[in-house]
Amino acid sequence: MGAICFRDRPFPQILAAAAGSGFTGIGLTVGQCVAALERGIGLDQLRGRVDDAGLRVAELELVRLGEEGPTRHANSLVEDLSEVLQPDRVHVAAFNGDLRRIEDDFAAVCTRLSYVPVAVEFMPYSRVRNLTEALTLVDAAGAANARVVLDVVHFFRSGGEVSDLSTARLAKIAGVQLSDVSTRHGVSLAREARHLRTYPGRGTLDIVGFLRGIGTAVDVLPPLSIEPISDALESLPLPVVAEEIMFSTLATLDAAGWVTRNGQFAGAARTQ
Repeated sequence: MGAICFRDRPFPQILAAAAGSGFTGIGLTVGQCVAALERGIGLDQLRGRVDDAGLRVAELELVRLGEEGPTRHANSLVEDLSEVLQPDRVHVAAFNGDLRRIEDDFAAVCTRLSYVPVAVEFMPYSRVRNLTEALTLVDAAGAANARVVLDVVHFFRSGGEVSDLSTARLAKIAGVQLSDVSTRHGVSLAREARHLRTYPGRGTLDIVGFLRGIGTAVDVLPPLSIEPISDALESLPLPVVAEEIMFSTLATLDAAGWVTRNGQFAGAARTQ
């Protein structure tokens, strides 16, 4: 389950809901880690709580590239937390700043966090707008751990086509984020992405075609994170949301041909 599924939920609820619905991992933001600290859960206890729930930290976010001022302190905390939590990957993004500065920052983060994949998330309303620009940033970093986050909403909303998902490009993908949306009149892309998502298969994006396209290029599905970011879903009990995420995701994967006869994902793919 992606970090933004939880937003303001208490840390114990996050763990219970994710584990109860059969997820193997969770995403966490620096804000959620600080909120846990405010509730009396020490930062050194976070990893133990996750382990005790039978989970792992799949994603830790978000380092903001190209920023000045107080944001850089939050970035440093993300890097410190990565040593404690040992996530599968650390996510970065760029909303402001000069592109050269963004390139330099990304390369520097990759160097400092050389023990973990560092994945840039492109968004059509950010400084790194599409998959091509994200891959260019990865190439410029020249780091073995530089990767890309492939969010299905950002992919389609930035003009991506399933045919863009080549084997070479997918080799640089650290993880795939699934959700869904439907076009609404007068709604900006940023608002849609941050407030109006739904479960995979519930909107009008070609999620099945997207997953099938990945399947034509690679034999193993990249790690999945499910992130139906929604103000409306936040009003529901988290266990209900977690169950709906799991059911809708499994059905979508099945429709795309990624579920085998014994109910396991093809190859080493995992739902997280």
